[in-house]
Parts: sequence; C-alpha cells; structure tokens
Amino acid sequence: MRAAAVSLLAATLTLGLPSARASSEIYRWVDADGRMHVTQHLDEVPAEHRPGASAGDTTRGSVQTFQGPGRSATPAAMAPPGVRSRAAVAGRPVHIPVQRAGTGMVVQVRLNDRVTAPFLIDTGASDVLVPKHVADDLGLRIGPETRTMRYSTANGVVDQPVVMLDAVDLGGARVENVPASVSASMDVGLLGLSFFNHFTYNVDAAAGILSLTRNDLAESGAIRGGRSEAQWRAEFQNVRGRMAAVETERGWTPTNHSRELRRLDGERVGLERQLDLLEQEADSARVPIPWRD
Repeated sequence: MRAAAVSLLAATLTLGLPSARASSEIYRWVDADGRMHVTQHLDEVPAEHRPGASAGDTTRGSVQTFQGPGRSATPAAMAPPGVRSRAAVAGRPVHIPVQRAGTGMVVQVRLNDRVTAPFLIDTGASDVLVPKHVADDLGLRIGPETRTMRYSTANGVVDQPVVMLDAVDLGGARVENVPASVSASMDVGLLGLSFFNHFTYNVDAAAGILSLTRNDLAESGAIRGGRSEAQWRAEFQNVRGRMAAVETERGWTPTNHSRELRRLDGERVGLERQLDLLEQEADSARVPIPWRD
C-alpha cells in the first residue's frame, strides 16, 4: 500500500480521536511477496515483522523542508481549472500549529467547507486518505460505479473507493479538486501528496509549526489533478498489471472449470471498467497520454 496523510490543528484544540484504540503512528512493513502493508496499530503487525516495522514519521529532526515533486521527482502541466490556494493569493507562507502525537503530527483539516476532522501529516501517502465515518459526514456518494484502487493493509489486500474532494483547507492553505481514497479501517485520516504537491512545506518539529507556501507546479503543469507523472503512471500500471494477472490465470485454467472461468471473466470486465474510469479521471485532469503508459 502506498498511503498516508494530513490535517489542521487550532492552537487551543483538545484532540478527541474517534476511537480509544486509535494510534497516532502509521506502521509499515513489507511481506515476503514484497507488498507494502500499513496499519495504525502495532499489534496488527505480524510478530516476525515488528522489529523492522517503521512508524511513519515525516517530522524527524528539528526542521525539514520539502519542495514538492517538481523539485525532485515531479508532476504535470496545464493545471486543471479550479485549483486555488489562499496561501498563493496572499503570497506568503501559512503557518499552522500542530499537535505532536507520538512520532506523528496531527492537525485539523476542513473538507469541502463542511467537515473538520483530525488528520496525520504523512507525506509518504500518494493521496489524501479519508476515514469512512468522515466520508459519511461529508455525504460522499460511493457506489458500484466508483473507481477503486488496490492497497495492502493489515487486514490484507483491499480495494478502496477513490473520490474527489471539492476542497481541502489546512489553516487557510486551500486546494480544490483533491483526489482521495476512503478507508473503512483507518480511524484517523492521512493527508498525502495530492494536497502537499501544491506546496513547499517546512516542518519545525521543535516549535510544532507547519509552514506552507504555494508552489507553481499546478500552474506549470508539473502536477495534474494533484498527482505527479510518476503517480499517474503507477495508477495505470496498477490496473493494467491486475488485468494481465487475470489473463495469465485464465490461460492456465482448464476449459472444464467453468465456474472459475466465469469468475475470471467477471474480474476482467470489472478491471476494464476501472481502467475506463481512470482514463476519464485522467482526461478531466488533462493528463498527457505518455503519463498513462
């Protein structure tokens, strides 16, 4: 799984997490098949992987500065309409107080100008991850036609719905049309690169301050729909790789195994639909054809 996240915190906020078991840390480990797994709870990490499980901490050290994907790896061109930030309009950094929670940092994020919820800052996540209870509060519509992405979690491989948030506002740093996934297993949200790609950001862990300054990556086309070229390629490769695996399995399946063949045919149709939905999302974000390879 490639996941993680963020949120805004008022200086006087007393944080109430949705679950007594909720953790402020994100533990990652890689299984024998090379798949990344993520969980908020150390007791969900297999015993043999606990010594090497890394707690997600994007704030090690006193101060860290991040330039955004265009400054190191990178994103897209010709920004889609509607991407705006108050930080950009003001032309100066936005400084947000954060609450240290274990090895993580928690902030409060305003979603769709309607719901404020705690999120963990995690710049290892490709997209914003919204807990299902928050998605329900937002009234996000998720149905059979909703695009999904496959992630490896502590509970195994899951397909999580992908939605488009109208706006994500972190202390006045606002981005519109932000892609996000919805998780039924996470108690606290994660604010990932689909938000942070729009900013140069500094984390002063000692002072408990996150500073965000709008960059020009969306305007220059280095990011499209909040994602870099590498992120878009990974999304398309994920779906096409699953389609290839289904075709390979079907080729190995004996012709008299009709039930299994029907299952595989159903999977193929579903993945073709997912690829079509991804293409539509990429078209809306004006993603260049070479980024879809």
